[in-house]
Amino acid sequence: MGRPAVSDLHDALDDMTGLDWIPGMSKILAGFREAAHAAENGQFTLDATQTGLTVLANPEGTDLPNLISLLVAHLTGDTNTTLAQLDDPTRKTVQLHGEHHVHATADYTPRDHPNEAAALIYEAAERRAQAMTHLDDDERKELSDKVRKVNKQSESRPR
Repeated sequence: MGRPAVSDLHDALDDMTGLDWIPGMSKILAGFREAAHAAENGQFTLDATQTGLTVLANPEGTDLPNLISLLVAHLTGDTNTTLAQLDDPTRKTVQLHGEHHVHATADYTPRDHPNEAAALIYEAAERRAQAMTHLDDDERKELSDKVRKVNKQSESRPR
């Protein structure tokens, strides 16, 4: 299985250009673009990355695939008053397709890999934090001296 290129996401977002006439679509796409830009520019913290992955695919709770499927059900169901313009059999079939989508999303959308990635990030961050707190006095003094030296060399630090 090939790894998706960074440009794949940007290409997919570009393919959605022009759909701004659909209520809310420009904001959804802007959110995806903003998240991609932040990741590419080092603006995602480890915590934000871990949480973001969980929001994108969470086997234990609400996530974006679930949210999207519920919006599909909302758009295909009685909540979309525009569908009242359709004849009854068509409207009921449209609603059934929306309901099938919710169930198929719940049952068949894989969510384990982003969740596993989030868990690995969490575990690595915890190990890193524990390594920093388990320094002995000499290691702590050495690290403190290094920080002090770097701070003295910094040109942007107020004197």
